[in-house]
Amino acid sequence: MEAARKKMMGFFGKQENLMNLFLAGAFAALSWRSYQQQKEIDVLEAEKSALRSGNMAMSSTMWAWREHFFNLAEADPSSAPISLARLRAIYGEEEMVAEATSSQLDGDIRRDRAEDAAANEPIIA
Repeated sequence: MEAARKKMMGFFGKQENLMNLFLAGAFAALSWRSYQQQKEIDVLEAEKSALRSGNMAMSSTMWAWREHFFNLAEADPSSAPISLARLRAIYGEEEMVAEATSSQLDGDIRRDRAEDAAANEPIIA
């Protein structure tokens, strides 16, 4: 027993051995943490793929309902549950048409001003 104690004291008495022991422990702790993080990443990736597939299913269902409502409103406006104008307002289609029209007008105005500026420039010969 005394011999084992002397060997341990000899081992732990050297600073290099203590440093190696500390580094091995740190490596083991970091390896364990990395393993746990990898398990968590795998779980999150599985959840992400499930959420994406659910999102795609909901998106396609919402698009199908949208098309169904538009078809109902266009086919028989008197018996449609929601008017076509209200559907366009809900889905923002009127705003897009208004924005496109105003941006086209802005573009026309800019082109007209550019043409006027080019026409008013003096010609130097």
